[in-house]
Amino acid sequence: MLIWADFPSGQKGLYGSNRDYMLNGIWAAHEGAFAGNFTTIVNDPDPTIGANGRVLRFNQSSSTGSWSLIFSRLTFPAAVSTAGVAFRLWLNQFPIGDTNKGNAHWAFRTLANTYVAYMEVGASGQFLVYNAAGTLLYTSDPNSVIANAYNHVETKIVRHASAGTIQIKVNGILKVNLSGLALGATDIANGTIGQAAESTQVNGREVYYKDVVFWDGTGSYINDFQGAVAVHDIIPDGDDSLGWTPSTGSTGFDLVDEGDSGPVDSDYISADNTLPAPTVFTMTNLPPDVISVRAVMPIGRLVKTDGGDCQVLMRVSPNGVDWDPGDDRPITIASTYWWDKSYISPDTLAAWTPSEVDDMLFEIDRTV
Repeated sequence: MLIWADFPSGQKGLYGSNRDYMLNGIWAAHEGAFAGNFTTIVNDPDPTIGANGRVLRFNQSSSTGSWSLIFSRLTFPAAVSTAGVAFRLWLNQFPIGDTNKGNAHWAFRTLANTYVAYMEVGASGQFLVYNAAGTLLYTSDPNSVIANAYNHVETKIVRHASAGTIQIKVNGILKVNLSGLALGATDIANGTIGQAAESTQVNGREVYYKDVVFWDGTGSYINDFQGAVAVHDIIPDGDDSLGWTPSTGSTGFDLVDEGDSGPVDSDYISADNTLPAPTVFTMTNLPPDVISVRAVMPIGRLVKTDGGDCQVLMRVSPNGVDWDPGDDRPITIASTYWWDKSYISPDTLAAWTPSEVDDMLFEIDRTV
């Protein structure tokens, strides 16, 4: 099933340029020495997108010293034996060495945050695959990825004590296909993306990630390689019905349509303990080049201010009649992102179509 999708192509996403918002219930942590300096959300390096999109960048570009691994960590909802991650990867240059030179680095970890396996990009654009002990298991062909362009990288891992597998595809082409691996006895509970240790600051190596999708092997949807998928934000663009109270003005959509700037706490809609009617928003359209939809993921950043109980439910509809219900979410005094996943249209009981997403309504309802 889909675990999380982030850093949408050509858009500024949930966080704007504020990395701190990533910690509001989504990414478990940003870790590693000097992570506060070197993990940032910046403009897309692709010159055709630039300031129109935000991406996650890791760079250890100080002129002196040595730094440890830096990464962002996502905690899975449950430990699993099969997991995967897909992302678009941009390297401003290849590292000057295969180890400890600021290489792109991504990993699968246990609940104790210890490695199951990790992968890096070497000095020749090859993939380097390591086990939990740091033993090099495999080196792919040179130029498996290229620099100064986006490579769509997908990694799938099946953890097994003696028959584990690891596969990596680039733009749909299989580059790594390992089997019979001893990958330990503890299942995967965390995924990370980042940049490896830098022992010698010679050049400023920068690693950019976008269209990040984590998934596991459970369920009937998004449980295996997905192909060159992209992540797109659609945001409220109108009030179909405004049941909640806007913090200012008379409309609600423009207070929560903050995909352009990241969440702004001074603008919001609220529901007091006399439960109001739900608020329903119309949404912006998908880009015209989208031809299929893997999933729709309604997201809200929610907080309560009083001492009583509060639960909120979010759901989506392709037509205003048939709804895919989300789960009731317990809201606390800490601003937290909650999200649901909708894999099939509740109207047709088949995969969402782009036109259905363009017509989609998003409802938010305080239920307690």
